[in-house]
Amino acid sequence: MSADESHQLNAEALRAALSPQRVGRTVQVYGELDSTNTFVLNVVATRGAAVDGLVVFAERQTAGRGRLGRQWECPMGAGLTFSILLVEDAATLSASAWMMLAGVVTVRAVSAATDVEPALRWPNDVYVDGRKLAGILVEGRTLANGKVALAIGIGINCLQQPGHFSPDVRDRAVSLDMLSATAVDRQRLAVQLLRELDAAIARHDLQDEQALAESWRSHSVDVGAHVTLQYQSDSFSGRILDVHPREGLLLQLDDGGRRLFDPIYTSRIA
Repeated sequence: MSADESHQLNAEALRAALSPQRVGRTVQVYGELDSTNTFVLNVVATRGAAVDGLVVFAERQTAGRGRLGRQWECPMGAGLTFSILLVEDAATLSASAWMMLAGVVTVRAVSAATDVEPALRWPNDVYVDGRKLAGILVEGRTLANGKVALAIGIGINCLQQPGHFSPDVRDRAVSLDMLSATAVDRQRLAVQLLRELDAAIARHDLQDEQALAESWRSHSVDVGAHVTLQYQSDSFSGRILDVHPREGLLLQLDDGGRRLFDPIYTSRIA
């Protein structure tokens, strides 16, 4: 299935389908941007807290990126690549909790809008049967008056076929179109995800850290899994004991002892 005109995102239709309390107050769709996260953070730098709730989609990113400087590639119109801009109090901000919430929301939205049932993989990935479907990148910028601008970047593979993925990730990546028995509607999925996130914020899901962690675990098979992580220049292997919105991942190390890993600064190798 190709990304023809019938699949192009429409900002007016997206906005009309929402009844936002915060997320989606303004929705913009661009044919091409370098990075949606960079774009929204530049917007807030000039316009301030007034742009809280801004959502920006790009049909193609020329410098899309994942965590720790990794590149995020997606052909024109084949995925959902977008960023949500929120202005939060610096004193209460937890970027790792926002990453966890964004993961839960993404899984719920995909499950509701398609016939695909994905799972979460710590720290920021959405997987189906061992292949990556989506990724999340949370970045911040300090503003005046004790505020922080938070860019929640989400990339979901929607219409790609195997040949669209580079050879080094082809066996580890997947799209909704490769998995689904029905046509993939990017517009519907985008609306569902924005609604889910707006509702989660309104329910104060971030404030109930125990419930957030339980929601994350219910969508993941990571707890109990054996993993290898990279933190700075060192690698650590062990079994995942638990995850927490603020404290991160608790690992039972193979060589003894337990250690917490912050998802913002840790990469998963295997």
